[in-house]
Amino acid sequence: MIVFILVPGLYAAVEQADDPALRGRPVIVGGDPAKRGMVTSASREARARGVEEGMETRRALELCPDATLRRTRLKRYRALVAELRELLRAESERIEELGLEGTFLELAPQTDALARAAELCVRLQAELGVSAVAGIAPTRFVAALAARHAGPGGIRLVSEADTAEFLGRFPVSEIWGLGPATATKLAELGVHTIAELRALDGARLVEVAGARAASFLELARGADRGRLAPKPRARTLSQEQTLDEPSGDLRSLGDEIEALAERLASVLARERRTARTVTLAVSYLDGTRSSRTQTLDSPAGGARELADAAQALLARTQAGARAVRRLRLALAGLERAAPGAEPRQLRLF
Repeated sequence: MIVFILVPGLYAAVEQADDPALRGRPVIVGGDPAKRGMVTSASREARARGVEEGMETRRALELCPDATLRRTRLKRYRALVAELRELLRAESERIEELGLEGTFLELAPQTDALARAAELCVRLQAELGVSAVAGIAPTRFVAALAARHAGPGGIRLVSEADTAEFLGRFPVSEIWGLGPATATKLAELGVHTIAELRALDGARLVEVAGARAASFLELARGADRGRLAPKPRARTLSQEQTLDEPSGDLRSLGDEIEALAERLASVLARERRTARTVTLAVSYLDGTRSSRTQTLDSPAGGARELADAAQALLARTQAGARAVRRLRLALAGLERAAPGAEPRQLRLF
């Protein structure tokens, strides 16, 4: 089965997660209303008052005057989505992205998909502070549609036997890639729902939709059975720090290295991975650069292990004798952590 995990109103959901005072209150993310800015996201509370994405911010605030308006912080939203997808990747290596809000994952056969989807939604709330919904179905399109119509905090399972009936009542505009112009042409033929599209003569559908007729019909039948197309993971991780003032003090440089190691260890823990190779690159005040690499005896993922390896590499450079202005710590040979490794703690508060 395919599970589709969706965070409705993602941008607004992240704003609520980052600011507890906003939870349960209407939040709108968008542009300046004085400059005809547009709504890019709205919380469930704002959507219940009629606010929609793509609406002018000015109009949205008229509908929901007590809403908190926040400007878009795309970098922050992408960072949270990266955390979310790594959490899902620990459940299944086969995941596929659908924009920022949605992620498909393919569960192993014999898995209790309903129980597993519920567990994942609980974990996303506990660890990341965002509410997710889930759709479960034999195909991507049906799973995505099930999630979008699952309701707040909901999970919807559509079996193969129920797929035709489930899809049939939705308007044709729900079909991926079927735009307003095609929907208008279909309406002129009396075709408004997916069930009516399935019943349309194939030749007439080709006249209306051209080369895309076959793909529309496949989706309408819930038959898009292509395998998920996972995005490959990064093969290396790195963090770097430019010092406020160039320094030759080894203790100060050691503190900077520990901070870099902690950041990398956090990423490894989130991704349930370890590293076999540590590289420290040092940029000196005069612009020259040197790097040292160590292959570890066993994979490491903890901040202390990474920091100790990097400190040993620092001792092999000219730091101390020469002023350093930038440090870069990189990890390679990334692999999944051994089964039974200690999981990271849930961020409950």
